[in-house]
Amino acid sequence: MYPTSSGPILTNLKKLLKLKKTMRKKFLFLILISLIFGVLLVRGVLAVSATLKGEITDDGGDPNLLVWFEYGTTQGYGWTTPVQEKYGSGEFTYTLSGLQECVTYHYRACAKHKNYNDPGCGQDQTFTTPCSVQVDLKANGSDGSITLSYSNRTVNLSWSSQYADFCQASGDWSGSKSTSGSEQITLSTPKTYHFNLTCKNYSTGVEKSDSVEVILQTPGAPKVITKGVVLTY
Repeated sequence: MYPTSSGPILTNLKKLLKLKKTMRKKFLFLILISLIFGVLLVRGVLAVSATLKGEITDDGGDPNLLVWFEYGTTQGYGWTTPVQEKYGSGEFTYTLSGLQECVTYHYRACAKHKNYNDPGCGQDQTFTTPCSVQVDLKANGSDGSITLSYSNRTVNLSWSSQYADFCQASGDWSGSKSTSGSEQITLSTPKTYHFNLTCKNYSTGVEKSDSVEVILQTPGAPKVITKGVVLTY
């Protein structure tokens, strides 16, 4: 009878497979935490969409991958994008829509091998959606239409704005204006005046307008009295 060594060979084979599996998991994890994220671009009114970008720099030897993003308003995330199949290294993206304005979001890219339960995610990143421009224009401290007598025909226009880079006047006044300030205007002709102010954010292109109406009355009727006569001889 010949001696057999199947026992030791089988034991060594199991150890080798276990080591290989451990190294593969460890290697994949190191790849995923060093994911390269692209720049997040947000454009348009109220910044309702954003494109997330991630990259697999090494597939760990198995190119059959599943990739996705986790995102939310905290590092607990809370939302997950649909899982996409990906073959090998390279970039992957997903466009989010319906985002709230003026909110900071956290996100990270994640991946796993399609045939193994070995998920891993990259580092946490953040972005803030632009805030909608706000502008408030007042005439003598009022938002509504005001009426001035002709004898008191100087109006004080005051305004303030948020998330704007510049403002432009139109209607019965004109010129570039600061994002907040005041200006006194003496009216001349009795009529209804319309003062408009539009403020804009350069980076997003978002703008907002406000206006006030000022009515200048006609001069009052002259007051006249009849005085005594002076006779000359």
